[in-house]
Amino acid sequence: MATYQLRSMSFGEILDGALAIYREGFGTLVSIAVACQGVPAVLYVYVGLGGGVVFHPLLWFVAMILAGVGNLIATGATVWVISEIYLGRDPDFGDAISYAFGKIVRLVVAGLAKGILVFLASLLLLIPGVIVWCGYSVVTQVVVLERLPTSLDSLGRSWDLTKGHKGKAFALVFVVSLLLGLPLMVGGALAAFVPALYETVTIGGQILQLMVYPIMACAFTLFYYDLRVRKEAFDLEHLSRQIGLGEDTTDV
Repeated sequence: MATYQLRSMSFGEILDGALAIYREGFGTLVSIAVACQGVPAVLYVYVGLGGGVVFHPLLWFVAMILAGVGNLIATGATVWVISEIYLGRDPDFGDAISYAFGKIVRLVVAGLAKGILVFLASLLLLIPGVIVWCGYSVVTQVVVLERLPTSLDSLGRSWDLTKGHKGKAFALVFVVSLLLGLPLMVGGALAAFVPALYETVTIGGQILQLMVYPIMACAFTLFYYDLRVRKEAFDLEHLSRQIGLGEDTTDV
């Protein structure tokens, strides 16, 4: 297992580190993604091949809800896996899922509040929505790794951490989204020109998303570490104490 150090990182170093951790923990990270996003992925394929949302609105809605909750659990479990890797330990799939489930109520509350605030900001125009999203880009990491009085406190904590670094958050989500979305765009273009490939592209696209999904969580977890190192001299001793706290007993 490679040895990692908590230190301030440039934009490129965060991307390199995220890909390195993704490769090292590939089996566990993809297993988490499949466990948390597999069912909604199957539902999305069924809806896509069955005529679309117009013909299956209820299934699409169920898939959307399951995907949203699954995203929170998967990201929480991924944050735990990355922390274990940094601490030089072999992360276990079952322990990662269990740890994330211990935070599920707080993750859902914080995630829902973040989504509502980003949506409301977006109504004002695109730029305010982007700024708010960037300010809340490490909310999940805060919920998983920090012990705050309530879930909603994670919003203010994320905003404070990203102060002065929201541009870096935007660059991260833009580049990683482009890297992850490029194969899907190519597949969509092929399906548009060769309709016979539509089913293959639809199924392959969902499989590919499950495979590469953890990269985004890896990138923003390293971004969170970077912010804390820069602002609070965060180190492995702090991380070890925080990851050892286990399930929160504080108020939602």
